[in-house]
Amino acid sequence: MLFVSFHGGKPESNPHKNNVHAYDKDGTLISPSVLEDRGGVILDELRGIYLVDEFLYVVNANKNQNSVLCYKGADTKYTLVGKFAAKDTCNGIVHPFDLTFDDLGHSYVSSQDSNVVTRLTVSADRKTATPAPIAPALPPSGRFCPGTFIASSVANLGSPTTPVPPPAGLDYTADGEKKHSVRGVVWANDALYVADEPAGRIKVYDKDGKFRGQSNQVESPVHLVVWKGNLYVSGANEVLTVKLSNPPGDFNLSAIKSVKVKNSSGMAFSSSGHFYVASRTDKLILKFDSDFKPMKFDCKLPDDPEFLLHC
Repeated sequence: MLFVSFHGGKPESNPHKNNVHAYDKDGTLISPSVLEDRGGVILDELRGIYLVDEFLYVVNANKNQNSVLCYKGADTKYTLVGKFAAKDTCNGIVHPFDLTFDDLGHSYVSSQDSNVVTRLTVSADRKTATPAPIAPALPPSGRFCPGTFIASSVANLGSPTTPVPPPAGLDYTADGEKKHSVRGVVWANDALYVADEPAGRIKVYDKDGKFRGQSNQVESPVHLVVWKGNLYVSGANEVLTVKLSNPPGDFNLSAIKSVKVKNSSGMAFSSSGHFYVASRTDKLILKFDSDFKPMKFDCKLPDDPEFLLHC
């Protein structure tokens, strides 16, 4: 089964575009509302989705929501537990995009408007999280939002902060109202991989937040996923990959020649190695076998797809 989050917006008129949809292996819609939608929380512009046992974590990205929500359930029914993390308790979480977890009791959340990655300490029951200490690799005299793990190279994006020069600091550009900032995050091999979209690079940091290397420059990297020791990157009209090294360092991404997708977004692998990748522009999902050969998958979508999760 494949979960999909959408660009969304205007939940009062399009509530199903602000929920997680479920599709079967043939691309048939099973449910347009995996998440319980009840008073107290407005689902608006959902982004990253992450499943740990019976808990489903969902990024609620609208600027008035700014939260990661925690749900509990199975199959296509998940009931709201509460806010896992939010701007009102961690002011670096502004327009959040993606999240990941390490094996040390932490979660990491990337936020587009603050242009930082926040590290959170996860509670024992996995229902909530609080800001972890500022990363040891950051300047000890600097001023940072609570829980900052990777800082911005541009200061004062909403809160007074200290800039960290690139490449360790994340690039940021703004052209009118259009902003380019941090996107996908994934934890692998005791390191955090981060999509620095304006820099056109994937950057890698160790458990102390120390910059360890980066990819070659590629076009608009946005989404990240790791499968069987390989990193996969989407964002432009192709999917790129590289075998991860341990310890991490600089690396070169190369395109998968058989995978062509317009304005690619979310990616996911099934347990058998089938590969799914979404196209924002065409509002569809493409499916490939474990050798990246195209497979039939008739899955047209009602809105621009953001993230995919195979479960």
